[in-house]
Amino acid sequence: MSSYKVQKKLWNKGRRRAVRPFKGLSFLMAILFIVCCVALYIVEWFPMSFDLVTDSSRYTIKNPNPNAQYFQSDFASDEERVEYGKQLSQTVEAEGATLLKNDGDALPLPAGAKVSLIGNASTNPVYGGTGSAGLDTSEVKTFKQALEDNGFKVNSDLWSFYTEGAGAEYSRKAPSGMVASAEDTYSANEVPLSAYGDAEWNSMAEYGDAAIMVVSRVGGEGADLPSDTTDAESAGYLGLDNNERDMLKKLKELKEAGKVSRIIVLLNSSNSIQLDFLSYPAYDVDAVMWVGGMGGQGISAVADILSGLVNPSGRLTDAFLADNTTSPAMANFGSWDYANAEEAGLDKYNGNYVIYQEGIYVGYRYYETRYEDYVMGTGNAGSYDYAADVAFPFGSGLSYTTFGYSNMQVTHDSASDTYKVQLDVTNTGSVAGKHTVEVFGQSPYTDYDRANDVEKSSVQLVGFDKTDELQPGETETVVVSVSGADLASYDAKGAKTYILDAGDYRLTVAADAHAAANNFLAAKGYTPAATDGRMDAAGDASLVYTWNNPVLDTTTYATSAKTGAQITNQFGDADINAYEGASEDGVTYLSRADWDGTFPREVVKLTATEALVKELAYSRYETGSYTGEYLNASMPTLGAKNGLKAMNLQGKDFDNPMWDELLDQMTADDMAYLLGSAFHYTQPIESIDLTGTRDENGPTGLTTTLFGGKKTNVKTMGLPSEDVMGATYNTDLLNDVGRVIGNDCIAAGVSFLYGPGANIHRTSYSGRNFEYFSEDGFLSGKLLAAECAGIESKGAHVMIKHFALNDQELDRSGICVWANEQAIREVYLKAFEAAFTEADANGVMSSYSRVGAHWNGADHGMIDGVLRGEWGCKGAVITDNSALNNHWMDGPDSVLAGADLFDSMTEIEYDQLLKHTKDPVVVSAMRDSCHRVIYSIVNSLAVNGMDVNSEVDAHDPGYLAATKAATSGTGALTVLFIVLGCKRRIAYGRANPKPRKANYVA
Repeated sequence: MSSYKVQKKLWNKGRRRAVRPFKGLSFLMAILFIVCCVALYIVEWFPMSFDLVTDSSRYTIKNPNPNAQYFQSDFASDEERVEYGKQLSQTVEAEGATLLKNDGDALPLPAGAKVSLIGNASTNPVYGGTGSAGLDTSEVKTFKQALEDNGFKVNSDLWSFYTEGAGAEYSRKAPSGMVASAEDTYSANEVPLSAYGDAEWNSMAEYGDAAIMVVSRVGGEGADLPSDTTDAESAGYLGLDNNERDMLKKLKELKEAGKVSRIIVLLNSSNSIQLDFLSYPAYDVDAVMWVGGMGGQGISAVADILSGLVNPSGRLTDAFLADNTTSPAMANFGSWDYANAEEAGLDKYNGNYVIYQEGIYVGYRYYETRYEDYVMGTGNAGSYDYAADVAFPFGSGLSYTTFGYSNMQVTHDSASDTYKVQLDVTNTGSVAGKHTVEVFGQSPYTDYDRANDVEKSSVQLVGFDKTDELQPGETETVVVSVSGADLASYDAKGAKTYILDAGDYRLTVAADAHAAANNFLAAKGYTPAATDGRMDAAGDASLVYTWNNPVLDTTTYATSAKTGAQITNQFGDADINAYEGASEDGVTYLSRADWDGTFPREVVKLTATEALVKELAYSRYETGSYTGEYLNASMPTLGAKNGLKAMNLQGKDFDNPMWDELLDQMTADDMAYLLGSAFHYTQPIESIDLTGTRDENGPTGLTTTLFGGKKTNVKTMGLPSEDVMGATYNTDLLNDVGRVIGNDCIAAGVSFLYGPGANIHRTSYSGRNFEYFSEDGFLSGKLLAAECAGIESKGAHVMIKHFALNDQELDRSGICVWANEQAIREVYLKAFEAAFTEADANGVMSSYSRVGAHWNGADHGMIDGVLRGEWGCKGAVITDNSALNNHWMDGPDSVLAGADLFDSMTEIEYDQLLKHTKDPVVVSAMRDSCHRVIYSIVNSLAVNGMDVNSEVDAHDPGYLAATKAATSGTGALTVLFIVLGCKRRIAYGRANPKPRKANYVA
C-alpha cells in the first residue's frame, strides 16, 4: 500500500475515533427522544387515564382553609365508617333476600342442624356483577364459614370435594375481565353426577338435615346473557343445566331414602332464573330463597335467615317466570342491522337497532293485564295460562310469620292530589318480623284509549311502605301516600300529554301484583266459580277503594309540578310509527285491545331511509341539522377580568346574575378543557380559581376496585346488587345506604359518583340487571330518590346511569332504540324521574345508545326537554366512557342538547370542542354547560378546605412534567451531541490536516 493511502487511512481512523463518542451519544439520545415523543403523545392523548393510574393531581390549592369543611363525615374514624358500612351491607341483604317457597316450614333450619352444601357454586357464589360495579371480595366469608357462625355443622367432606377434589375441576364459566363481549362463554358448568363417588354420597347421610343447593349465575358489563345455549333444558344460561337437574333428581332419591330431610335451593343471581323445575314431579324442592348478588357481607345475612335469626322480609322486584321466553320483549331483545346498512354506508355504531315492540307491557304489566283480560273474556286474550308463564308474581315474598290487614281507609287530599291509604298491619304469627305493604292502582281502559293507542296496565305499583319489626300480636298503622299523577297515562297521539281518563279508578293493598289483579277482579264482581276457573283465586274486594272520574282530563297533569313547564311530546322521532323519516316498515305495538293479534313473535325488519341516514350521522351539527335555541347566538364575553372566583358563587342561586360575571372570565379554551377532558376527573380552571374534582363509578356503592392509586384506595361498602337493594322495599334503609356512600366519597375525595343505576330489567337476560333495581319504573324511582338524597346530603353528586333506554349490553355503542313515547315515559324514564322531582339529584350519565336516531347524550328531548325542562335538573350531565372509536358521541351535538361533561379516556371530544372555539353557537352552549358544572362543583365536597381567599394553581402532574422534561432533554441532548460531534470533526481537521496525495511520491 502506498504511503499516502496509509496516512489517509490513519487520518480517517483518527477522525472517527475523535467523533465516535458524540456520534454514539447523539444516536442514543435520538432513540430516547423518539421514545419520549411517543410517550408524550400517549400520555397527552390519554391524560386522565394516566392521572388515574398514577393518582396524580393537576393543581394545587393556595391559601387553603382547613376549617372550611362544608361536608363532614358522620363517623369518628375510618374504622368506624367501614364497620358501619359492613353492618349496613349485611342488613340490606337481610331485608332484600326473598323467601319464595317454604313447604312444610322447611325453613328456618333447626338449631345446630347438620347440613350439606351442594354444588361447586356453593364454594364460588356470586357477590355482584362485573365491570364498573366490581367489588373487592378478598375479605368475604364462605358459605361454610357463615353457616358455622350460626351454629350449623357443615359437611366438610363434600366441601373438600368441591374445593380440592374432583369437583374443583368444574366451576361457573363467565367473563372474568372488566368488560365482557358477545363472544364470551357462559355456562353453569356444575359438577356432573359421574364425578361424585360413594364417599360424597355417604357423607350426606351424616349431614342430611338439609341439602342446600346453590344455583349461581353472573352477568356483567359489555354483553347480555345467552338465551339459546345448548347446555340447558330451556332458557339458555338462565335455565338449570342438565347437571343441576340431575342433582335435584339425586337429592330427591336421597330424601326418599331418608338420607336427606329437606332440599333447599338458593337462587344466587341478579338475572331471574327460570323456575320451571319447581313444578316438575321429578324434583322435590322444599324451600327456595332468592338471594341475588350478596355483596361483601350478605352471605352472613343469608345464613342468619336460614337459622331464623333473621326473618325474611324481601319482595321480588321482577316477576319470576316459569318460562322466560314468554316475555313479549324476547322477540326483539338483541340487535339487528338495517336491511340496507352496508349500502347506506352505516357501520356498527349507527347501523343497528332494537324495537321495544312490547310497549308498556314489561314484566308483570304484561302478565297481570293479559290475565285480567283472559278472566273477563276481553282483548282477544286467547286461552291464556298464567301459571305456565309466572312462577312467582312481582312483589311476592314469604315470611316465617303471618300478617293480617284491617281498618283500611282511603282519603283524598285535593290540595296535594294525594290519596292516603291507611290500614292496620298485625303480626298474626308466632315470631317477630317486618312486612311490606304494597299499594297497586288500576286505571280504566276506555274507547278513547283504544282510538288513541293509549295502553293501560291492569295493575301498577303506586305506593309501598315497610313496617318496623312487629312482635307477635303487635299492630302498626301504616299510611301510604299515592300521587294522583301516578295514575295518569301518557297520550302521545291525542292530547299529547298526560291524561286521566273518564271512568272508575281503583286502589288496593295486596301481597303481590297477582293478588292485586284478583282483588280488582273481585271488586268488579268476578269469582273463580263465575269464570269457569279462569280466575285462579278469589280476590278481596274489601281491600279495594274505587272512585269515578266523570270526564276525560287532559290538563291537570299537562304541566310539570316541578318546573311549571308544559309537558308534551318529546320523543315522536323515537317511535318508528311517528318518525317523519321512517320507511313504510312500521311496527305493530303490543296492545291489550288484541293480545293474540299484536303479540310480538318475530323481529321487526327496518330499512334506513335517506332521511334516517342523515339523522344517523356522527355529528348532526356538522351536517347542518341543528335548529335549536343557540342557532343565532352571538359570541359571549370571553376572558374578562372581573376579579371573581368560583367560590364567590358557592351557595348562590343558579340564576344569580353573578354567574354571568364569573362565566365572562372564562376563555373558550377554558370551556373546552373543563367539558371535554373529564375522564374520572374534572379539570382545574385558573381563570376562575375553580378546583378540579376526582370522580368514580358507583352503581352499587363507591367502586374502589377501579381506583388507581393509594390516596383513593379506601375501604368502602361492598353492597349487594341493586336488585337486592330494591327487594328491601325500604326507602329509609336506602337513604341510609346513600348516606354511607356519601361518607365513603368524603373519605376517598370523590365528588361525582357515576351511579346509582336506574335502567329497567326489560328481560331477564340483560348483562347489567345487577346494577338496576327492577322491571318496574315506579319502584325503581322511589328507591333511587331515597338513595340519591342520602348521597347528595354528604356533598357527593350523583350521575345516575345510564340515561336512558340502556336496557341491554349487546351493541350498546350507538344502537338505535325505537320505542313509543308512552313506554319511554311510563316505564323507562319513570325510573329516573323521582330522583330529580323529589330528591333534587345532581345529574345523569348518558347512555351509549340512541333514542331513535339520536345519541341519548345529544337528544334535545331527552336532556333539555325532559331532564331539564320538565324535571328541573340544573346539575352536570356526563357521557358514558368515551374511548377511541366513540365518534358518534359528538361534542358539539351534546352541549347543544344541554349535556355537559365527557368521560373521555382520550382527547376526542376535547379536540372536537377546541375546533369550535370561534363558533358563537357552540361557545354559547359550552358556556351554559360550564355554568351547570361549576354550580355542581362549588356546592360539593370538592371545595372542602377552600374559601373565597383560596386560589387554584394549575400545573402538569408529575409524570407529565417528567415526560415533557425528558422529551425536551433528550431532544436538546440529541442536538447538542450532533453539534459537538460536528465541532470535534472540524477541530480534528484543523489540528490534523488531511493528507494530500501531492505531498507523497509514489
